[in-house]
Amino acid sequence: MLTPVLNCLFDSLSQMLRKNVERRALLDNMEGLFLAVDEIVDGGVILESDPQQVVHRVAVRVRGWGRGGFGVLQSAKEQIKWSLLR
Repeated sequence: MLTPVLNCLFDSLSQMLRKNVERRALLDNMEGLFLAVDEIVDGGVILESDPQQVVHRVAVRVRGWGRGGFGVLQSAKEQIKWSLLR
């Protein structure tokens, strides 16, 4: 059950990051990673396993938020980035 979830996550991130799924690119785009995981799994329940659908839903959510919606995600991204870079 974990294999399809991880494959979907990798394929989704690969599309979102234009095949640049490396540590630095992930750190710079942590909000996209969080949104993709949120679209794939919720409370341990697999919601989606199609990478195309995940990428589409993430894009819709990002457009719907506008500029002000990333405040919380930006803060979380910075905290995680600094903890990983230590």
